[in-house]
Formats: sequence, C-alpha cells, structure tokens
Amino acid sequence: MCGLVFLRWMYPIERYMKVLKGYTKNQHRPEASIVERYVAEECIEFCSQYIEDGKPMGLPETRHDQTLAGKGT
Repeated sequence: MCGLVFLRWMYPIERYMKVLKGYTKNQHRPEASIVERYVAEECIEFCSQYIEDGKPMGLPETRHDQTLAGKGT
C-alpha cells in the first residue's frame, strides 16, 4: 500500500541525524558548525586515501618491528 519498506523506513535517516547532531559545538549557529566539521571529516578521508604509506609525525616509532621481522640482535 505504501510501497517498499526501505523507501519509507526512517531509522537510517534518524541515525545519521544523530551523527550530524554530534558535530554541533556552537549552539548559536548549529548549521555552520555541522557543515564545518562535516567538510573537515570529508577532507581527512579524501587525503588519507593518498597517504597510506606516510609516517605520522610526532609519534614515536616502535623498536620491536625489526625483531618481529627477524632482524636485529
């Protein structure tokens, strides 16, 4: 009568709205806050596709990688 269930089921939309509400930090202008955080997340995801082999700066590297690979003393 109403068509296919997945076309009228609101659960996925409501769940995604909860994610977007979590982006809100500025209560005075929530739309701008949501857009700013969403764009930042999209940029990070896009850039991370091209920087798979990069080494993180500022984080110490483990000393145990060589011994696990069979190298070292």
